[in-house]
Amino acid sequence: MNIAGFDRRDFGMLVSLFKLTVSDRYLGSGLGLIWAVLSPLLLMGIFTFVFTFVFPARLPGREGAIPYVVWLLSGYGPWLAISEGLSVATSSVVGNSGIVKNVAFKSELLPVVGALTGLFPLLVSLAVVVVLLAVSGEAPSLALLVLPVSLFLGTLFVSGLGLFLAALNVFVRDTALALPNVLTLLLFASPIFYPISAYPAGIGKLLQFNPFYVIAALFRAPIIDGALPPLWMFIYLTVISTIVFAGGLMWFRRLKSFFDARL
Repeated sequence: MNIAGFDRRDFGMLVSLFKLTVSDRYLGSGLGLIWAVLSPLLLMGIFTFVFTFVFPARLPGREGAIPYVVWLLSGYGPWLAISEGLSVATSSVVGNSGIVKNVAFKSELLPVVGALTGLFPLLVSLAVVVVLLAVSGEAPSLALLVLPVSLFLGTLFVSGLGLFLAALNVFVRDTALALPNVLTLLLFASPIFYPISAYPAGIGKLLQFNPFYVIAALFRAPIIDGALPPLWMFIYLTVISTIVFAGGLMWFRRLKSFFDARL
């Protein structure tokens, strides 16, 4: 089986690199893998506090703080996955320069592994959401069965962006330094903390095609409303993610022959 130039051995290498990345990122610290849970919990706690107590917000038609917190976390969790995945993917080639120069393997696997690390904060946020839904007495919906599809499409999208940024970072090291600022700008420019209805009508219509918003919406619809997301969102994100991944892969493969001279 060969998919986009990757065969079965490459998928085995992907698993090995993922374990190595997780080990290097977390297990060398005093708390180890606890940080994989604690870090997103702290971030979610901060934003929950701010938008629940400091600048209290509520969802139209839903009373109480818990529905808003569930709505917030069900969208912020996917954003954390995007942010974490892109950050790790962007630095993946430069950070593993010794492996890239001395081990024969497909280095384009590294940004994909970086994108997969975003699954940790996403799973933590979904676990918190499940607990809050149980506390509020809401039963799970069959619509939740579409979440793996949303997860795959979101990961494909982040992997494509990660491939582009990882290759660019080899030649322009400012890429990794500028990324956190760009991500912060994108976070507040996307309907993650506020419903899209809070934006002016014209801007809201434009923002609904923001891929970051679409990814969040694909998670929110089954969790909040117990309904399937609009079909156009799945089609739109499938097309966008495929184009971004194919473009990022072509860009990476075109530049990787020059990596050794710059690492």
